[in-house]
Amino acid sequence: MMAERSMLDVLRKSLKDSDLPFHDFVELVLYHPEFGYYARGASPVGKGADYVTSPVLSPVFSYSLGNLCHEFMSRCGDGLWQVVDIGCGDGGLIRALAGFTTEAQRFFGVDRNLARAIASPNVTYVTSLAEIPPADVRLIISNELFDALPFARLVQRGEQLHELWVTEGDGALDWSEHEADARYEEYFAERGITLDDGQFADVSMEWTALYGEICRFTKRGLIVTFDYGLPQSKLFRGRMRRFGTAAAYAKQRVSRDLLVNPGQQDLTAHINFDDLRRTGEGQAFASLFFDIQAKFLLTLGATEHELFTPIGDLAVDSANEGLTLLQDRDDARRLILPDGIGADIRVLVQGRGMGPEPWRFQTKLF
Repeated sequence: MMAERSMLDVLRKSLKDSDLPFHDFVELVLYHPEFGYYARGASPVGKGADYVTSPVLSPVFSYSLGNLCHEFMSRCGDGLWQVVDIGCGDGGLIRALAGFTTEAQRFFGVDRNLARAIASPNVTYVTSLAEIPPADVRLIISNELFDALPFARLVQRGEQLHELWVTEGDGALDWSEHEADARYEEYFAERGITLDDGQFADVSMEWTALYGEICRFTKRGLIVTFDYGLPQSKLFRGRMRRFGTAAAYAKQRVSRDLLVNPGQQDLTAHINFDDLRRTGEGQAFASLFFDIQAKFLLTLGATEHELFTPIGDLAVDSANEGLTLLQDRDDARRLILPDGIGADIRVLVQGRGMGPEPWRFQTKLF
């Protein structure tokens, strides 16, 4: 048997006998242990990589969440508390948060692939929630976790819902359509969603499954979710989202060609935040905040960071230092402006057992 030497070899083996559901294609090209996108040696995240996340863009993000950590800790009383970053990548965010307190061994980074995680004496890295020791109260943070889950691509054809699969023809990957699995019919029916004829939609059953696991893990505490997504009333609106939200990212560019360069580009789709909200509320979590990231960070004091100090009050020793400072200030502003990443990412906060007192992030701004 010929050895698999590339992601294409893996796919051709899978496609030899039948087409592959697009959901399974995404699972393979993102998470294959040898050739998957997230198994590559180089990190996909960074200003010179495929895409930038908020924690990488500016330290203002971790500074703002550090303020939330302090507020959270002040409400924990004598209980054993933990801060957990799920989908931590190299651990940059959880390491920064651990640096805001002298408490050790309370901070955990969770990721299915820890090859890029940078060691820290104050952070424990694990590959699953089950590896984290018991605690009385937890602050759970995730950033762009749910939009990295495998998803199905669906299209309405008249009265029938079709599911997109991947096939191979003339040596190239291509699309095929099959009658959709009944669970996707049920997904839309249970939510009262009707797709227009010819409308595409992207759905993952794993949104609910993973969030439910996080809720069960958090007996008492807060769950803070940053992600690209919308409430379902907007996510599945035919005129606005006729072609769904699926996209590919590579080298800071976005593409709708989802089948090219498998394993070399990120594949993602906007999440249905209502799936998360309902799952949490079904487990006695109260929804405390849902809005754009810019508002959330502003309520937590983002502009109190030194990068927002009036430019006239800053001393700069060289032209290069001045240029770097200007770029850093621009990056910080991107987090809180009501467009771009500040508006595209939304934040859902749910809590259980934390008392009735309002949180700082619930402050009304505009």
